[in-house]
Amino acid sequence: MTEEVQDVAISIQGLTRDFGNFTAVSDISLDLPRGEIIGFLGPNGAGKSTTMKMVAGLIKPSEGKVFFRKNGELVELNRSNRDAIFRDVGFLIENPDFYSHMTPRQILTYFAELKGYPRKEIKKRVEDVVKLVDMDEWLDKKIKTFSKGMRQKIGLVSALVHDPSILILDEPQTGLDPKARKEVREILMKLKSMGKTIFLSSHLLYEVSEISDKIAIINHGQLVAFDTVEKLEAKMKKSLLQIELREQPENIDEMIETISKIIKPIVGELNGKDIVHYNYNLKVFEVLFDGNTENKHKILDTMMAKGLKISEFSVPRTNLLESLYIGLMENGS
Repeated sequence: MTEEVQDVAISIQGLTRDFGNFTAVSDISLDLPRGEIIGFLGPNGAGKSTTMKMVAGLIKPSEGKVFFRKNGELVELNRSNRDAIFRDVGFLIENPDFYSHMTPRQILTYFAELKGYPRKEIKKRVEDVVKLVDMDEWLDKKIKTFSKGMRQKIGLVSALVHDPSILILDEPQTGLDPKARKEVREILMKLKSMGKTIFLSSHLLYEVSEISDKIAIINHGQLVAFDTVEKLEAKMKKSLLQIELREQPENIDEMIETISKIIKPIVGELNGKDIVHYNYNLKVFEVLFDGNTENKHKILDTMMAKGLKISEFSVPRTNLLESLYIGLMENGS
């Protein structure tokens, strides 16, 4: 094995799925590095869930193969070995649906037994994973009394109750309130710190940008980007700076014109787009530039040399990802 292969947890090769004359997923290839969180983004109908289901063995690909790491090697997933491979993989595919008369203890015990977790350790393991999502008081209550968000939490821990090294999660934060989403983010980061590989589908750009090592973006069934956020925005030659002045100017339009004149020699025209905007919600000026780190520092130095007093200067990851995502969707590339 090459070093590159040794670092891969899942290898998706030429994955395609046709439904009659409609191609939902077309020739997707991805190598998911071990121990990283890979965010999987795309608009509704782009093919995210279909891809996830093929990786999970729930839908048979029309073409292509999926390989999982097993005993130090990448092994092609097939009907005869799927049970053995999936003992070390956890899945949360779409909205979890449980028998309403069962309790989390019963459900999680079943999944742990199904995946071959040591029987003597199951009781403690079930109690531990429920504590992860702060639901230990609900361990023996029936699912029919749970809210959608609570069911989603149980779905998440059902994917990790057998302590897999790989997690495939399709929209794990659907239906959760902001506090619960923050808790899930923290859980995923903790799992990553333990060496887990996480393939995470989401429409929540903020959640993805906060925790993902790399981003894969799909549109119309085709993979249009796969890299770190920073490298992707550098390739797109479009990034965003947020600049807060110490004192708010009386005339915003005049200040936009002033900043534009100062930095235009550095950033150029950027395909004719306005390079400076004002965000009235955050009370900051937003500067569009080419993502070059050297140019970022030149913008700051030049503005200060021209007498502008700056209190904050940052490159927000979420805004970068949102801008990048929209740009790729508009380009259709």
